[in-house]
Order: sequence, then structure tokens, then C-alpha cells
Amino acid sequence: GGPGGDRGSVTSNSSYGDGREMEIQQDTIFVSGCGPDCSEDNMVQHFGSIGVIKTDKRTGKPKVWIYKDKMSGVPKGEATITFDDPETATAAINWFDGKDFNGRTIKVELAQRPASSFSRGRGRGGPRGDRGGRGGGGGG
Repeated sequence: GGPGGDRGSVTSNSSYGDGREMEIQQDTIFVSGCGPDCSEDNMVQHFGSIGVIKTDKRTGKPKVWIYKDKMSGVPKGEATITFDDPETATAAINWFDGKDFNGRTIKVELAQRPASSFSRGRGRGGPRGDRGGRGGGGGG
């Protein structure tokens, strides 16, 4: 028998990428459910307790991004936080997922972004050429 064919289950919830490839950001967590009163400051205090949050070299501030409503500017209760290394991000998920933050239960997972053109063409060898090996991927 060949290698077990049970690895396809990973793609079950990839529909929200709408057919575009999503790449996991290993050092960045996506936090949801933290309510309209979440801010960069309380995110840094809460999640910085597990490890070092990466500093944005341009602004000198921690890399915490709060998603806000475009019209009202009110936080949607979702945020991404980038840590210095993937181990810390994983630890943060294990530690904070399903736990209390500001009196709310939050969900913490690895952040994803569309594998966009902007990660290519940086001279890093582009996409990792692993397209062929997965067999068709057709039959939904």
C-alpha cells in the first residue's frame, strides 16, 4: 500500500479563501471574539505575557493589528498579533484559545492570508513548486 491518503482532510475549511491558496503565517495569531473594546495596548499586555511580540521596524510599535469597521472605526473584536518566532505563536494559541479576555471567551488560531503575488518575486524562489505532487485535487 502507498502512503495513507487521509491528509486531504486539512483542506475542508479552505472555502473562505474562495479558491485562492491561503498560506499560514506561522508567527502570527488571529484573535476573534475580543469585543469592541479591544485595543493595541491591552492586546500587547495580554498576549505579550507569553513571549515577545515582534516590533514593526517602521513604526517602532508592536505588530498588533486591530480590525475595525471601515465606516464607524469601531473594533470588530478581531486582531492579528505577530510574535518573534513561530514557537511563541503556537504557545499563545495553546494558552489563550478559548480563554477569557476582558470578560469574553476568545478564539485564537494561526493567521492566514491569501498566498498573494506579493510574496512572490522577492527572489526567494517564489512558490515552492509543490503543485504537481498532490494529484488532481478535482473531485469536490
